[in-house]
Amino acid sequence: MHLCLRCKGKLLCGRERCLFSLPPPRLLEELEATPPSIFVGRTGYPKVYAGPLLSPPENPEYFDSPWEWSGSVEDVISIRMRVARGMKLVSVDASNPDRFILELQEAVASLTHLDVEANFSDVAKRPKIDGIAKPAGISVKIEDFRVTDNPRIPQKVEKLYGDDLRATESIYQLFRSGFRTHYIQKLLSAGMLGEQRRRKLVPTRWSITAVHDTLAERLKEEIADCPEVGDVMLFEYEHFGNRFSIVVYPSRFSFKLYELWRKGAVWSDDTWVGFDSETLLKKRKYSSLSGGYYAARLPVLEYLSSIRRQAGVIVFREITPEYIAPLGVWVVEEGVRKAMKTKPQKFDSLVEALSAARTAVPGKFFRQASLFEF
Repeated sequence: MHLCLRCKGKLLCGRERCLFSLPPPRLLEELEATPPSIFVGRTGYPKVYAGPLLSPPENPEYFDSPWEWSGSVEDVISIRMRVARGMKLVSVDASNPDRFILELQEAVASLTHLDVEANFSDVAKRPKIDGIAKPAGISVKIEDFRVTDNPRIPQKVEKLYGDDLRATESIYQLFRSGFRTHYIQKLLSAGMLGEQRRRKLVPTRWSITAVHDTLAERLKEEIADCPEVGDVMLFEYEHFGNRFSIVVYPSRFSFKLYELWRKGAVWSDDTWVGFDSETLLKKRKYSSLSGGYYAARLPVLEYLSSIRRQAGVIVFREITPEYIAPLGVWVVEEGVRKAMKTKPQKFDSLVEALSAARTAVPGKFFRQASLFEF
């Protein structure tokens, strides 16, 4: 079990101050807006705790916009510890939503933050630590809440909400209309997508991976008949203690992810290497690398779809001791996406590209798993 989960602020890590014990917001004074965002739990499914994220009123969108964040892990924790998760026990059935769910859906679908009025009955001061979703500060039990602003909901979202399409098709249409995956995940989680009689709230952890997986499989179909790339390329990027090296080479599509967790990184008592892979065939088995696998695969396929090519892709993710707390798989998604937007190094051979990548990724990757394993 991760040290933080055992410690709960007792400083077993040896630090002078716990990252997860920053002063919580003064509820009645600060929790006046929703970013907008939502959190849906999974414990007890199909009865789960769900509710809006609540933040201080200054620049509330920033509290839930990871693509804008920079700095250190501590900086992100400082941002997210000022966000509270609203909690109310509800049924996941969203086919005939009550007023609470309707208010929640309006808050989530709005492109801008909304002021809200909420009644709290209890406060749980322990922060939420999660390897898939973003961390958050205290959780508050909500008896009721009401949106006091007019939401700005895109016409495309309103149309899909009124339609009776499968959720996978709605997700794809929103993506092709230019909406961020982060926004689509929230709509899915709030029970706003899918055939109307079958709509359900989707736990946040599940919705994140579901959107990544749905879009990646559709993009694989798009590039299946495309020509291969002509160059061997290396893309690299580093943020929040995560180093990414992505090698793209002429081939039919294949995807491989290697993860190296350094000793001292979150959850790592010793160095550990993990591996998973796939081809153009639909990936049936859930990845042994969990949500990070799907978060890394999607931006690569976005890139290949944008250039109308297919390729073999090897992604190396090195997690260093700077990654001292779990921030969620957005670290992987945004890290790989930003890497794919950099100008790549080009090489005459795959061997040369792999050798260059070793400056960020040590040879242990190559010793513990075959580069051509499937």
